[in-house]
Amino acid sequence: MNTLSTRRRWRTRILAVVVIPLILVLCVGGATVALDSLCYSGLTQRLPLYPGAVVTFEKHNGLRRFGMGETLMILESADPIETVRDWYGRNAGAAVRRMQQDGQRLLISMSQAEYSVVTAEDGQGTQITLSGVCGG
Repeated sequence: MNTLSTRRRWRTRILAVVVIPLILVLCVGGATVALDSLCYSGLTQRLPLYPGAVVTFEKHNGLRRFGMGETLMILESADPIETVRDWYGRNAGAAVRRMQQDGQRLLISMSQAEYSVVTAEDGQGTQITLSGVCGG
């Protein structure tokens, strides 16, 4: 009887050593994926990609661009600077207003989103810089 009790204790200990870390990994992994999805949803609305623009630089330190972490993108468009500025003013601004009206203030408060629109370095077209930080 004592041997049976000892075996059960060892099984319980081994199970605890395996199951508890597995549960911990699943919980942390699930939370990370959920936060990444929230960040992606919020930042892609606030920093839309200009139609027809070409990505010339992209860097992110998270799972994906505009997910949890920091993202920096530079795009170029042949369109005039005024056209691109107007488009971002309408679309990025409308996204923030829509998010506020839909009660998605958490998505706005947990992230920082900035864009700049300048004349391209070669003087032809427009350069767009998108910068987002979320969950940090």
